[in-house]
Amino acid sequence: MQQTKEMGVRNVITIKDVAKDAGVSVGTVSKVLNNIYVTVANKEKVEQSIKGLGYQVNTYARGLKAQRTNTVAIIVPDLISPFFALLVNYVEQALSEMNYKLLICNSYCKKEKEIAYINMAKQNKVDGLICVTYSNSDEYLRDDLPIVSIDRHFKPKVCCVASDNYRGGKIAAEKLIETGCKNIVFIRNGSNINGETLKRGKGFIDACEKAGIDYCTKEFGEETTLEKGGETEHKVCCFLEQCMKNGKFLYDGIFTSSDSLGQIIIEKLKKMGLNIPMDVQIIGYDGLRALNVGAYQLSSIKQPVKDMAVTSVNHLMKLINKEPVDELTILPVSFVDGGTTR
Repeated sequence: MQQTKEMGVRNVITIKDVAKDAGVSVGTVSKVLNNIYVTVANKEKVEQSIKGLGYQVNTYARGLKAQRTNTVAIIVPDLISPFFALLVNYVEQALSEMNYKLLICNSYCKKEKEIAYINMAKQNKVDGLICVTYSNSDEYLRDDLPIVSIDRHFKPKVCCVASDNYRGGKIAAEKLIETGCKNIVFIRNGSNINGETLKRGKGFIDACEKAGIDYCTKEFGEETTLEKGGETEHKVCCFLEQCMKNGKFLYDGIFTSSDSLGQIIIEKLKKMGLNIPMDVQIIGYDGLRALNVGAYQLSSIKQPVKDMAVTSVNHLMKLINKEPVDELTILPVSFVDGGTTR
């Protein structure tokens, strides 16, 4: 066995013990452990000794020696949001196929937590970092730290992966117009830090102006992850109430910056006695399913979450290996019908 107890002392099996038991050199054992060619006979001897002695490779120590830990961290605002949970799931799957482990860091959109996790990465606790952040933390990044940002633009040379937010906003407006909407509104919450998500509104506005349709945009705070009963939900609901004039709602189409915000709006409009989609059509952004496997929760612009995760991992591996990557990668989006459009 690898570890035995004699008079309270734990004896750990080492690579030297394996070499002695197999009757080969330490170098031969090292080659077997690192998948370097040795004769079939020697390989079988080493593998039998490893199994018989219960030897286990100290991957962390070996990583330190190679200046690698084979661990990547991902910073996300939370795991309550179906989008972030799905993203983390696909990132972990992609990393596992490369024999990497994933450290999940919840920031709750707090700058001090984001900075703490970035500092951890800088101290070589992980080989690289994937970030979904909404704070101004650029100054804490280090030029030689392999990092991939999702949606967010950091300082130059930091790789960013995003869905085609501009195209998504344009598709949403065009769909609402195509289905008969004459007066539409884009309702948004979240950070105003420079990032690709801000282009959702730009695509929406451009499509409305091209079609000559009446539109407006409304922003509600920097709260990125919506809490039930939170300040953003309260502000949005108050706005919707104000839009009811003489028993008629001012807008016949609504585009929201996320599916979560869309769900809040749908719930409120139904309480106000409005029919979705006959009175008001709604399109969200994310394309999430119930429990990530069921039906679409509302009509939405679907982000390619799996492709975003895999692309982020592939880019990060290139950065870790000091290979060049594009500073910005944009992935296509599509419209999905979730029953809130006609």
